[in-house]
Amino acid sequence: MAPEGGDPGNLVPDCGGIIKQIALALPAAFLGNEAPDDGFQPLIPIGNLLCSLPADIEVFLLVEQATASRADFWARSLNAQCRIALVSVPEEQGRISSPWIQDAFLVREASGSTTDEILTTQMDAVGRSLADMLSIEAHPAPLFLPGGNQLVGPDFRLIGLSQVKAEKGSSPAQPAFEISQQIDRRPVHVFGYNPKDLSKRNDDQAKVRTLPEAKNLLSAGHQFGFHVDQFVSVTGLERNGRPLLLVGDPCDPDGLKRPLVETARQSLDASVRALIRQGFEVMRNPVPYAVTPDSGKRLPRLYNNLMLENEVRPGREKPFAWLPQFGDIEPLAAFDRLNSEIWEGLGFEVIPVFGWSHLASRNGALRCSTKVLRRSPLRRLGGTETI
Repeated sequence: MAPEGGDPGNLVPDCGGIIKQIALALPAAFLGNEAPDDGFQPLIPIGNLLCSLPADIEVFLLVEQATASRADFWARSLNAQCRIALVSVPEEQGRISSPWIQDAFLVREASGSTTDEILTTQMDAVGRSLADMLSIEAHPAPLFLPGGNQLVGPDFRLIGLSQVKAEKGSSPAQPAFEISQQIDRRPVHVFGYNPKDLSKRNDDQAKVRTLPEAKNLLSAGHQFGFHVDQFVSVTGLERNGRPLLLVGDPCDPDGLKRPLVETARQSLDASVRALIRQGFEVMRNPVPYAVTPDSGKRLPRLYNNLMLENEVRPGREKPFAWLPQFGDIEPLAAFDRLNSEIWEGLGFEVIPVFGWSHLASRNGALRCSTKVLRRSPLRRLGGTETI
């Protein structure tokens, strides 16, 4: 279903062909000369990710000009197989304030696997510097959609309700939703929940596909969490003829019933009902709420925040799924294993990427820190496409 008024092209999806190019960003604070007193070492998970990438992936590492030499030394010390190209952000363009490059801009390909356009904002130094490096166009986005609050599937988009919900008191509360359809030709679905679903125990009604569900959420719904990619994963697979999503199931690692965790579970259960009514199949994966090592806050470990391919690479038997892991620093090895087994059961070869406890208090993980710029056309499917 293409939006009215022409063909806008396609955003690079979160699934499908082999990843060819990705981008990451390193704030200056990550490249400081002294080790932090609180043990916060964000370069560890990022370095582990770079070392896990195959040789044919090209990485664009965006850094500020003042830290370029330190970033270059660090990148060379990794001895990673992938090709790493440093991209310096000129001081006059701005600073890199966050490692979450996923949110900074959108990447749209006009045809095939050719990335030809970056959709960004006037203030986004990262996206504009990358566009200059790649010699491609950078255009203002018609609606600011942080990449973290949007998942792009093979033939759908799932956008967090907070990005498209109209202001209180407006009716029919849809302009932002309609504008979002100008960005990509795929039909838009909404991640959110209706408060009426919070108390439901009978899921029979959730199994009925109702087309107005997204519009109902626009007027009466809420979104749990900051971004959809904290708790939802696109798989690129189908079950019963429907797109299959993996949605986090909050739990307490100590087996206690904490109000924070129970509220999260109820909100995501209600969100799952809304997804089913929009035509999705849903599997659940355990998401422990644990105290972060540096901040002391109890926060979720974002196992859904991953990166994957559906095409099988030459010489391999299964497609890759890069999964964030936390058990190297925290007593969460059992959850690392459970989440890995879920993806293995879906037909993926899981590549565990350790160290993400260092960024757990920043509410992000692997997908947040990467931006896939280009994939190959999908040819040789892997995973269990129809379950």
